Amino acid sequence: MELRDKLNSLEGYQEIIDRNEQYIKEDYTKIQTLEEAEIQGVQKYPKTNLEVIKSTKESILEYKYKVFRAKYSLGMSKVEIEKCYYSIINSMQESWKKSNGYVSMVWMLSIGIMLEVEPDIFEKLKSLVERDHLNDYLVDFLLQNSTQWGKQTAKFEFPRPYKATQDIISLAQTDKTAALERLKKYLKKEWYRGHSDLGWHDGHKSKWNIHKGYWSFESGALAKILGLDDSTLKDQPYYPYDMVHWKE
Repeated sequence: MELRDKLNSLEGYQEIIDRNEQYIKEDYTKIQTLEEAEIQGVQKYPKTNLEVIKSTKESILEYKYKVFRAKYSLGMSKVEIEKCYYSIINSMQESWKKSNGYVSMVWMLSIGIMLEVEPDIFEKLKSLVERDHLNDYLVDFLLQNSTQWGKQTAKFEFPRPYKATQDIISLAQTDKTAALERLKKYLKKEWYRGHSDLGWHDGHKSKWNIHKGYWSFESGALAKILGLDDSTLKDQPYYPYDMVHWKE
């Protein structure tokens, strides 16, 4: 296997995967115990069993995101990455929420487009967007290109850095070369800096082993949708070149 993100080592990524998969296993066991306690009418914690089950499922979803990114960064195969992806989709049905899930929704829509997953997967993601009334230009665009979606709002949930994607999309209608150059600028100067308020930013500088990989999955989805020649992006940091081309 060849590392896709070289800011961590094979051993480092594997340790993150093993650690989070163990957390997932332990949390599923915890949920099973709580469900049994609920049937018996026994409360295990100060909060109700059902409240703890809900929060535990939310933790599992976060662990799955981490495993996915670490496995892709490590260089794992399409088969393994797709398996992780579908597992995340299943957990999102119960645990995703707009209040802290915008980036993950953009990523899961984008990854689904690159992997060319079944239409019902996009329907599941669309239902979550509708349920939580997520109104966002980029999310609308991704949905329009993956399912029946007639809405296109002009607003961005997070203009920094995502408003740049509107420039890329607009330019591609008349000048794909200009759109590619705008995408390069987004990747080189805007994407990483625009996530400075998120917990994974600068993770590669931490004394702890927490770096799971930096990936602008929406950039790959845009290149695929817009038909951009991304050959010059093959070694561009943050760009998921392999994923864009797996289905070819």
